[in-house]
Order: sequence, then C-alpha cells, then structure tokens
Amino acid sequence: MIDANAFNFDALKQELGADPFAEKSNKYAKDERFYTLAKDKEGSGAALIRFLPDSEKGMIQKLFKINTTIVKNGKKRFVSEFSPATIGQPCPFQERWQELWNSGDKEGAKMFGRGIRYVANIKVLKDPANPENEGKIFLYEMSGAMKDKIQSAVDPSEQDRALGAQPKELFNPLRGNSFRLVARKGANGQINYDSSEVINEVTSVYDSVEQALEDIKTNTHTLSGLLKPESFMSYEELQKKMTWVTFTEQETVAPAAAPVTTTVAEPTPQQSEVNAAPSQPSQPAQEPAQQTQSAQPQPAGKADDLDSLLEGLV
Repeated sequence: MIDANAFNFDALKQELGADPFAEKSNKYAKDERFYTLAKDKEGSGAALIRFLPDSEKGMIQKLFKINTTIVKNGKKRFVSEFSPATIGQPCPFQERWQELWNSGDKEGAKMFGRGIRYVANIKVLKDPANPENEGKIFLYEMSGAMKDKIQSAVDPSEQDRALGAQPKELFNPLRGNSFRLVARKGANGQINYDSSEVINEVTSVYDSVEQALEDIKTNTHTLSGLLKPESFMSYEELQKKMTWVTFTEQETVAPAAAPVTTTVAEPTPQQSEVNAAPSQPSQPAQEPAQQTQSAQPQPAGKADDLDSLLEGLV
C-alpha cells in the first residue's frame, strides 16, 4: 500500500530520477525511443533485430537531418537534429547552407549541408551487450546504404531476380526474416555497417497473430508522428543551436529577422514518404538456416502472412 511519504518531494524526485527545478541542457539529450547499438573499444558491436510495421502499416520514413560539426581553438561542437525542412518548414541551417552555396563558398556550405536518414521500427531479439533491450521495440535510424540493403532484400531488382534472388519478408513478424546488425571499424577508422545481413531462416517472433497485433499496436512508434511540426525543433531553438555551434554566442547579435522560407525539393508536407506494406507480398524462399532463433514459425494459417496481419491494424 502506498503511504503519504511516497508523495514527499525527495521521494518523488528519486522516482523521477531528476530534480524538476534543475536547469537542463538539451545539447546532447538522448531520445530514448531510438535504439543505439553498443560497441566495444574497437568499434565492434552486433545485435539481432526484426523490422516491424507500425500501427498505421508504415515501414520506413525518410527525414532530412542537420549534421554540423565545427572546431575552433581546439574545441569541437556539433549539432545533430532532424530538420524541419523535411516537411517544408524553414530551417536556419538550411538557410545558411543556401546563403553560402549561392555566394560561391561551396566548402563553407558543406558544414551546414543536411543529410538524409531513414527511420523504422525494430524489435530487439538479441543484444549481448545490453540484454535488457531484448524484447523491446525501438525506432532505428539508418543511413541510405542500410536502407538500400533492406530494400534490395524485400524487393530485389529484376536483374537480381533473374539470378535467383527471392524477396525476403523483413517486416513480417510471423513468417519473416530477422536481420543481423553488425558494426565494424573500417580501414579508414570509421565505423560502418557493411557486414550487416538478412537471416535466411524464416521464423516467427510471436506466439500468435493476436500477440503480434497487440505488441505492434501498443509499442511501435507511428512514423507519421515524426512528420508533425512539433516533432522538430522550432526555428528559434535551431537559431540558438546555430549560434552555439558556430561559437558566436558571445557576440552581439542583431534581432533575428523573420525566417526566410527556402525551397525544399523533397519531401513536401503532402508527401509523407512512409512506405506502406505491399498488397501482394512474395513468399520468402526456404533457404538453409544460418542461425537458430528461440521462437519458431507457427503452422501456416489464414492470418500468418503480412497482408492478413496488417488487416488487423486498421
């Protein structure tokens, strides 16, 4: 039974894990919705994951991302935030890029250029470095190269099909393919995910259709929510980030003019770019197993394909 002492300030602060009156800094705040693969001191890490559709049948979402790093007097500062340019809203980093590019300063513009990232829901099946993540659903942010790897698995090119490639059901939690996420440090010293691969064995990560639907409806993150204006930092907040990362916070800055809307080619607010599940998924190939998973496929039934499963999400 909860007593009155459970509601005193010290008890509530301990439960919250933070002082609600403390000044907070969001410079390096982590979004706990996103999965991070743990790596050792050599830059290596591995986990087994399963891609999932969200409750609206969305599978993968394209976003523009600010990735600015500036070093001055031996100090390094960086900003890594999703850009409101994704939904056609003004972004001071995009404006700075446009200004420098148009002035002919191509090198300077590169510091403020936006990158393209892709986000999907994943269920962590095995995470040796952080076993507490196993069984949980996260958002996973990936590069274009990783997106291409996934796309070529679920929808092989005509040339690859002619050579025997069969589509894999990466987003089917009942009769589909898991994915081995592998990080390695390359010859250039940079960490890459080139060794990541699709598991050929077809498995289920749930005991029933009902369990799969409940978990997806309750615990996945809707990708369309990433495109809401409130999901991005405001123009004013990003201006403060710009001032900080460029080491100009001590300078006298004139009052900011109204934001200038820059032309953003894609995506427009009307084009969310969430890829929906295909209406007629191909049957995955039955290939020799590469890895045994604890959950085995259930006997085939009328609701064990991806199309039937997703019918339950509407």
